[in-house]
Amino acid sequence: MRRILKTKLRQLTGNLLLTLFITGFGMSSCTYYTNDYNPAEVPDGVSFTTNITPIFETGCTNAGCHNGAIKPDLRSDVAYKSLIKGGYVTDVTVAENNLLYQKIDDGGSMKAYATDLDRAYIKKWIEEGALDN
Repeated sequence: MRRILKTKLRQLTGNLLLTLFITGFGMSSCTYYTNDYNPAEVPDGVSFTTNITPIFETGCTNAGCHNGAIKPDLRSDVAYKSLIKGGYVTDVTVAENNLLYQKIDDGGSMKAYATDLDRAYIKKWIEEGALDN
């Protein structure tokens, strides 16, 4: 009888551990990533000239990369045309569908060159219609 109880206890313990492991693994694989910024910090009416081109000047053109040497050309006098005609901004309803935003967002090759607030401004500018203003 004691042997049967020990066997049943081992089976129960093993099943319990297996269930906990599977449940924990399944829950940990569902991760939702967000940018850590407060959307309230970004006002309505984001201006390409006032708000977006300074981001490019600080992180992109001053580094010597997107100043005509590498596409897109983000110098202030040609940046808008370069982004629109070059296909970097094509969907003004969902920022994440645009190559410009994908490059600076999590996992993007240019993420290190943009702050969370920079991303928030660019996202809002796109979703407000990506105007040349």
